[in-house]
Amino acid sequence: MIRQVADWIRTSKKVIVFTGAGVSTESGIPDFRSPGGVWQKYNPEDFYYQKFISSEASREKYWQMSREFYEPLKNAEPNEAHRAIAQ
Repeated sequence: MIRQVADWIRTSKKVIVFTGAGVSTESGIPDFRSPGGVWQKYNPEDFYYQKFISSEASREKYWQMSREFYEPLKNAEPNEAHRAIAQ
């Protein structure tokens, strides 16, 4: 089975790889669920659609979180896991 999957990957024009958030933490991008993660600082329920559209405070929290994410995302570089996937 592993050889068959490897052949599919080798002969494919495009491949999608699903990973966990931890793949990017080494690049400085915070994850959401780990200790010290984003959901310890923010309540995910504040970003549910109905609350987001009905609450100015919820939208303000969203934009605050977005501002905090901007620098780590802007400055992120691929790490070994990203390079391995690309290879």
